[in-house]
Amino acid sequence: MTAATTDRSEFLGVFSPYRAGALAGVSGNRIGQWARYGVVSPTIYEGRPANRYAFYDVAEAIVVHQLQDARFTYDEIHAAINNARERFPNWPLLHADLGVARHVIGASDRGVIVEKLDGAYVETGRPGGQIVIKPQLLELARDMLASGGWLARHLHLERIEVDPEKLGGAPTLRGRRWPVERVARTAADAAGRELLIEDYGLDTRDIDESVRWTQAAAAL
Repeated sequence: MTAATTDRSEFLGVFSPYRAGALAGVSGNRIGQWARYGVVSPTIYEGRPANRYAFYDVAEAIVVHQLQDARFTYDEIHAAINNARERFPNWPLLHADLGVARHVIGASDRGVIVEKLDGAYVETGRPGGQIVIKPQLLELARDMLASGGWLARHLHLERIEVDPEKLGGAPTLRGRRWPVERVARTAADAAGRELLIEDYGLDTRDIDESVRWTQAAAAL
């Protein structure tokens, strides 16, 4: 049984290429390239004028970004996805027991992408591949997305969340229904910042984190 039949939450939230990219730490154009290459999928809508991505699509994009940062090629990522998709047709990067492993703990090399098969972790893309040590699993991507995505993690922001059941998955201040982009726009001048603090009870850290996230997203 696939995740699509057991958990409807993955379909909640509708993310444009720009927002999906911002949450994954890349540009909207890069997300489009990944979709064309088949390493991420726009499961809400694919086509013109623009693809639409679901919550789990964006989480998978975070995984792809992690793998690229670790110097894995498109071909290697694509091979791992295709292998896992045979057992997990929906969101294989999230639902298969995939990870990155190194032959020696603490090794400085990038390691290999592995999948747990018959109780052992084996290298993807190589039938009967070499058994390696238990990997650092990639399941943290969903937690990263729920905490504001790639930008929030790397900017050490703690006030931002992404809930696919709230405001269509827009990044918001934690525990509030304030989209961070709206906060940043309102805080563009002193009067707006004062309004947020005096009338709506936000504090300076709420505002500063919203501005930093929005500025970083615009710079991608």
